[in-house]
Amino acid sequence: MKTTRFLLPFVHGVEKFAIEQAILLAKSHQATLVPLVLIHVPEERRKKGVRLEYLQQSKDFLETVRQKADWYSVQIERLEVFTSDVVQSINLVASEMECEGILLFVNKKGGILLQLHEIKRLMEMPVRKLYVLRLPTNERVNFVQELRWRFSDWLNGRSKRQGEPTQKQEYLDEEVGLSIKA
Repeated sequence: MKTTRFLLPFVHGVEKFAIEQAILLAKSHQATLVPLVLIHVPEERRKKGVRLEYLQQSKDFLETVRQKADWYSVQIERLEVFTSDVVQSINLVASEMECEGILLFVNKKGGILLQLHEIKRLMEMPVRKLYVLRLPTNERVNFVQELRWRFSDWLNGRSKRQGEPTQKQEYLDEEVGLSIKA
């Protein structure tokens, strides 16, 4: 029986909520989660080595994934790659590990776990299915802005119609720079 795998690529920013969502998605599909740490090493820095904070952040990410996976009883296969091309390495590992898909997280500020430009490049040349999950930001939305969105949607009757983006959704799409439909 073939094992279903989801690839969770990581470059920066240990975001516990995104990690937990990835683990829950893997659990709901009875899949193995493959946390992939990509340590970017530009060609010109190869001889100098990797910055210590990148190594520490990668260890923190893998440890957080391990703890959450243990809590939810999800299997993981941890990987760490040193690379000069993050997107190419993600696609290569996804293919070699025969992953069902690649999990990507965004919010209105940009990419989570990966840089936004890396997410866009992955979307331009997908090798595997991409699961793009939009997460809420930690900061609160301006109360007045939220009222404007709701009032505008109410006036337009969009809250009752399916498939049409709300004013808030359109605003978030513009902020992130991606047009993603749930």
